[in-house]
Amino acid sequence: MNLDQSLYQLINQNWTNSVMDFLMFNFSEKLFWIPLYVVLVLLIVRSNGKKSIAILFFLGLSVLFSDRLTSGVMKPYFKRIRPCHVTELNPRIIEGVNCSDTGSMASSHAANHFAIALFMILLAGLKQSKLNRVFWISWAFLVAYSRVYLGVHYPSDVLVGGVIGALIGFACFKLYSKSIVLLKWA
Repeated sequence: MNLDQSLYQLINQNWTNSVMDFLMFNFSEKLFWIPLYVVLVLLIVRSNGKKSIAILFFLGLSVLFSDRLTSGVMKPYFKRIRPCHVTELNPRIIEGVNCSDTGSMASSHAANHFAIALFMILLAGLKQSKLNRVFWISWAFLVAYSRVYLGVHYPSDVLVGGVIGALIGFACFKLYSKSIVLLKWA
């Protein structure tokens, strides 16, 4: 058994309890985050005036690119079987978790949330509140961790997804920065 599988089993089978089951299930659910997304959009619009159009466009673009790269390109290319389908790993799947037949490499959840996190950190500015950076990184990490905890991804899947998402978030923020200068909104 390799390190990836061993770490998967440790997280999925050993570091578990009923409270974590509840939390990780919810952190992994898209609908759970809707209130955060609504507050995020309202804060962006309230704080940025006409620049909010460009911010929301490029933030949405970062999620679109990260999702399409991981789900549309990487998963079909690598065809890695999700760990929840590997019986030798004795996956622990809690009730309500869907063990999809799509590939495992790379995690779209991790990519999408790290894209948002890095974009938002850069938008606030690296010299701004440390609490802001801690919040966004913790949020993206918890979503990524939940995918391993729930048994649907290996740790390397979420690591690769997180790196891809962060790079795409960075690139989209740079495009946003250039666009507001070109539009003379800076």
